Order: sequence, then structure tokens, then C-alpha cells
Amino acid sequence: MVFDAAVEELTQRIGKEIFARVDNTGPFPFSPAWWDDRIMDLSMRDEAVKLQMFRFTDVLPQLETPAAIVQHLREYFGEVRDRLPWLARLGLRLLPTHGPLGAAMAEVTRWSARRLARKFIAGSNIPEAVEAVRRMRARSLAFTVDLLGEATITEVEAEQAQAEYLQLISGLSEAVNAMPVNRLIDFDDAGPISRVNISVKLSALYSQFDPIDPDGTSRIVRSRLRPILRAARQANAFVNFDMEQYSFKDTTLQIFEEILSEPEFRDWSQVGIAIQAYLRDCGADLVRLRDWAARRGTPVWVRLVKGAYWDYETIMAKQLGWPIPVWSHKWESDAAYERHTVFLLENRQHLKPAFASHNIRSLAHALARAKLLHLPPGAIEIQMLYGMADPIKDVLVRMKQRVRVYTPYGELLPGMAYLVRRLLENTANESFLRASFTEHVPAEQLLRNPVELGQHHRVATNGAVVSIAPTDSARSRAEVHA
Repeated sequence: MVFDAAVEELTQRIGKEIFARVDNTGPFPFSPAWWDDRIMDLSMRDEAVKLQMFRFTDVLPQLETPAAIVQHLREYFGEVRDRLPWLARLGLRLLPTHGPLGAAMAEVTRWSARRLARKFIAGSNIPEAVEAVRRMRARSLAFTVDLLGEATITEVEAEQAQAEYLQLISGLSEAVNAMPVNRLIDFDDAGPISRVNISVKLSALYSQFDPIDPDGTSRIVRSRLRPILRAARQANAFVNFDMEQYSFKDTTLQIFEEILSEPEFRDWSQVGIAIQAYLRDCGADLVRLRDWAARRGTPVWVRLVKGAYWDYETIMAKQLGWPIPVWSHKWESDAAYERHTVFLLENRQHLKPAFASHNIRSLAHALARAKLLHLPPGAIEIQMLYGMADPIKDVLVRMKQRVRVYTPYGELLPGMAYLVRRLLENTANESFLRASFTEHVPAEQLLRNPVELGQHHRVATNGAVVSIAPTDSARSRAEVHA
């Protein structure tokens, strides 16, 4: 209990220091970045407008003619016309369907969507990705580059994805390894680490990625993964295995363990895997990984994330009549994240921890635990998403923390699904970034212990259960559960 009190006290101190150092001035008024923020702010204010905006963003790459773009603008935003600002309502009514004005409006719409996408997507090709990396390294930010795209549908696509990963390793390694050394991000507590870092989606490597046939899926995926791992090891690049939807989790873990147990890769430590704290069985998966890594004899990295598929997992489980695999409330995911943080820090000889979050409470807790465990500088790293929470990244760099940025690149069409997930995350009622940067919720409220929030979450009142504390968002609101 004494140690827990010390952790909480230090967590609060570190969290308040981060908040105090954040530069919240924002972009210059009427600059392109300022207009981007105004668009995001508009989408945050009204859930119905946000839904239509994301529906339109998702379908836009499939609209081939100006008339189709204008028609969808009218249909989607016409449903929420009364919720739009007066100028937007007027513009919606006057939207031309055909002719030069219609074509111009369609082009402006596409340009605006591409601009919004590039806020979260580093570029559409390797040279653009290299330039984004160069800019990040100038800010003392490390990176992991992710090739955009969801699960492949054909084997031709799977083979193309393998080729693109190999090209990515080659192109990044040649450019990045020639850049000046930055000790904050190019070294950990044990010495030099890989500068080039890529993230791989296993479902991209096999069109029939199927949890019902884990052994067959593993065999095919490993055959396409081996050349990628060989190229990465030869180039001294790091490979992280992304985690996707829950149905793929166990197969992904199986492939990760099987290929890294092969003699060729058994002694290679520049590999890692993402683990999702919002899953109820995350703790069991971490124990499994720890025991496997101990038997393997070489540590691996674990990127601890909250998880980005909460709505999907909840809806799919309800449709199929399965138990919901994710925690139901945000405070439960936050509390689980802190429990798993402790596990990783206490087992870092087998599972080297990377804490991926934009939640200052979660990051402050990890930093406090690491400090009280007397871990040396560089023993852990923090990871954040490209285009999000830049002021927090800069503060952590000034605090001499290694910050790695998850950096997607690729064409807009396959990137739209990723973009919509980032927009949902950035604008959700439960978003820490929304609460801290847009709604200006006090730091003391945002830094509250999630266990404390959970203890106050449910109070029996006349047969109903009412929340009396800010639970799923950082704002005060009540939820009534039958």
C-alpha cells in the first residue's frame, strides 16, 4: 500500500508537469492548419454531423464523377441540415450538380479530404515517407512506418503486399541509416537500437487468413513473412506485428511465436507485437507471451495499446451472440492498461515495454512506475500516432523520453478505413484528446485514478444503477443502466 501511494503521488506529479509544459496556443489563425482544426471542431460538436462526415469520408474514394460527389454531399449532409452552421446550410442548398461549378466543387471536396487524410497519413510513397521521417527525427522523434490497407482479398494482393514491405525496408534503410545519429531515439539502456522500424499486418500476407484454420494460415503467412524478416534483420531494421480484430488475435499470436521460435530468428530481439489492453483476456495473453519469451531465451518488445476496434468488437459479438471481448467502460480499459503496465515493467527482461497512448494519466503512471522501479533511462519507450497529440510528444521529448510515432503511408483509397478510425478516436466523447484540448477539462479530473473512478461508477438508486462520476468520458455525465 505504501508503494501504491508513492506510485499515485508520482503519477500525479508527472502528469501535472506534462500538462504544465504543453503548448496549447494552436496554429496561426486562418492558416491551413487552423482551418483543419476548425473542421475537426465542427465534427466534435454534434454527433449526427460527425456521423455523416465520416460516412461521406468513407465512401468518397468510390465516387468517380463530380455529380456523384455532389449528390452524396447533398444526401448525407441534407439529413443533418438543421444542425449545420448557416453558411454551410446555404452552401448545401446552392450546390451545383453539373457543369464547371459542379466539377470545381467536387475537386475542392476531394482536395479537402486528401488534406485531412494527410494529417494522419505521412505520404503516398516511400520518398514521402522518408521525408516525414526526416522531419520527425529533426524533432527527436523515432518512428514505425505502417503500410496502409486492410485485409487482402486475393493472393495477387497478398504477394504485392509482401513486395511492398520488402521495398519499404530497403528504401527506408538506405535513407534513414545515413541520417545523423540521435542518441535519444537511436539508443536504449543497453545500447544502439534499430533506427528503421516497420509495422506489419499479417492479414495482408494471405487472402484466406482464417482463425478456423490457424495451422494452415500460419504455414502460408510464415512462408511470406520469412523473406521480410530476413531483409529486416540484414538491414538492422525492427519489425512489429500489428494486432487487428479480436477474431485474428490468437492466430496472430500463434504465428508470432512459431516464426520467432524457428532457429533462424530465435536469437533476434528486434521484433515486437501489439497487445490490446481493452481485451478482457489481455492479461492471460501477456503471461503466455512472457512464458514463451522466457523459453525462447531472447526478449521481444510489446507495444501496449488500448485498442481501436471497440465499436466493431461490441457490435459483432452482439450480432453473433458471443461474449463481448472488450471492457464495457473506458475506466475499465484504463485500469486494465495500468495493470498490464505493471506486468510489463516487472517482466521487462522477457517483454520490453512500449507504452502506446495519448492519455497523459496512462503515460504518467508508466513513467512513475518505471522511476520507482529504478529503471535506467531508455529502458522503456512511448508511442503515439502520426498527426495526433503533437504538443504532448514535444513535451515528452523535452523530458528526455524516447517517443516513437506510428506513421502510416500509402494511397488514399486503402487508407480511408484507417482515416475514419483516427477521426473517430480523435472526436469520440470518451477521447482524452478531446477532453483536454477542446473541452479544457481540468488536469486534476483527467489525471484521476481509473480504479477510483470505477469504485464510484455504480451506486444503487431505487432499483436502477446510476453513475455519479465521470466514467466513460472526462466530462461529468450520468448513465442509467437497467
